[in-house]
Amino acid sequence: GDSLRILMVVVGLVLLVACANLANFLLAKAATREREIATRLALGSSRTRIVRQVLTEALLLAVTGGALGLVLAFAATRMLIRFVMAGSGYTTLEAKPDLMVLAFTFGVSLFTGLLFGIAPALRASGFRATPVLNGSMRTVAATGGAGGRVLSRFLVSAQVALSVVLLACAGLFLRTLVNLQHQDLGFSRTNVLLVEFSGKFGGTYQPEQLAGLYQKVSERVAALPGAVCVAFSGTAPISPGNWETTMNVRGYVPQPKEDLTALINQVSPRYFETLEMPIIEGRALDGRDVPGALKTVMVNRTFAAHFFPHGGAVGHRMVVEDPSVDGEREIVGVVGDAKYNSPRETPQRMIYLPVLQLTEVNAYARWLQVKTTGDPARASGAVRAALAEVDPNLPILNIRTIGDQVDLFTVNEQLISELSAIFSALTVVLAGIGLYGVMSYGVVRRTNEIGIRIALGAQSGSVMWMVLRESLVLLGIGLAFGLPAALAAARLVQAQLYGLRAFDPATMGSAMLIIVAVTMAAAWLPARRATRVDPLVALRCE
Repeated sequence: GDSLRILMVVVGLVLLVACANLANFLLAKAATREREIATRLALGSSRTRIVRQVLTEALLLAVTGGALGLVLAFAATRMLIRFVMAGSGYTTLEAKPDLMVLAFTFGVSLFTGLLFGIAPALRASGFRATPVLNGSMRTVAATGGAGGRVLSRFLVSAQVALSVVLLACAGLFLRTLVNLQHQDLGFSRTNVLLVEFSGKFGGTYQPEQLAGLYQKVSERVAALPGAVCVAFSGTAPISPGNWETTMNVRGYVPQPKEDLTALINQVSPRYFETLEMPIIEGRALDGRDVPGALKTVMVNRTFAAHFFPHGGAVGHRMVVEDPSVDGEREIVGVVGDAKYNSPRETPQRMIYLPVLQLTEVNAYARWLQVKTTGDPARASGAVRAALAEVDPNLPILNIRTIGDQVDLFTVNEQLISELSAIFSALTVVLAGIGLYGVMSYGVVRRTNEIGIRIALGAQSGSVMWMVLRESLVLLGIGLAFGLPAALAAARLVQAQLYGLRAFDPATMGSAMLIIVAVTMAAAWLPARRATRVDPLVALRCE
């Protein structure tokens, strides 16, 4: 829900920037038609008719753009579906034209056309016929249309401000994705293949038969070329919905209403070796932890730090207060913390029970972990064939690399960061185009003035600075409003961030540098053109 709302806001901001460009275009077009409109007014045309004509042109542009946008949108939607489904062969999503979508797009196109066509239409209808018809182009350029030029400059500054907001948010989302993808999850995220299977479906295996199944699968898969070690677990290394219950640690006196819960995973020998999870104290679960032997358990660092703040967790006893886990257990080792439910979570208390010492439903380990020497994805076919050799009827529900398993939990962040980056880049390009258009039109209107300056001895540098100075003013105004707006937007999306604050100097600074670079590039071309004005041609310009 939050991700969708963020993307809708981003799209809305991009639409505003595009509409600002439309308004600037219509303002410039109306200014170039001053004499035409003044002549029509002098000949008796009503101002209402002028307004209607300009609005009709704006609506035609908006509707045409909306129609072309629909074509691009459906093509982009197909690409987005392929990205979200990550190569899945079957999906219920489809990108077909929908009546509601068409109606919404048509309505938005009409609304934006009317909204940003009103100002140019009113300005065009406000021309006075006599001054325009009596004055030359230089007179009109120097004295007329001041309100339109102010509005154009305001729209450019607004585009700069919105670009800063979108660039800052895109930068924050991108850094969040990088932080999530490169953090230490507590286990190896490479060279491990995960296979989800079920010995429970159809009553294929009874709990007392599972030890034999695990042994056969381990021996067959471990014999494959490139297989280093094999282990089983009740849940995948990172998976939502882990088993959770209350713990009773002997000798520990809890505080009133203290939370004594911990997550549980049932694992086989070599589990920690397969996932490269470090043993901090004691030993890992191994072949000694079998039925009839001492009931054992391993805990993670967070569990040990909570119940044994002074160390020495190994050797203490505890009871898992779940009716399906009987008896007192001895802690034989402490393993490092890992992420269990989500890459965003803080370390949680976790215990690991030997799957071979469990009974009934808890004896079913659904996940097989295979550590390989090379790319684990290439071993998927061989592992699938090995399982079929052990039992052709053993259902294989899923098979993926551990990297793909982790990526399942960052798909939203990846989608937001990539789409916001695309939209922010589009916004910056639109803002650059808008500034370029305004400054180019300003140079054209001031051609006569620039020619006079050059004829009187003005140097190219001073002419260029005259044009660039105006762009810098617009840029400064946009940054002055854009930076506070970006900080406010960052605070609103704080819950979506990970590993950084809403006010991240590097991200904010990068956003400002990008918009400064684009703005100066867009302003430099009209400024350079101004320095090449021929005074003789400019003085004859009417």
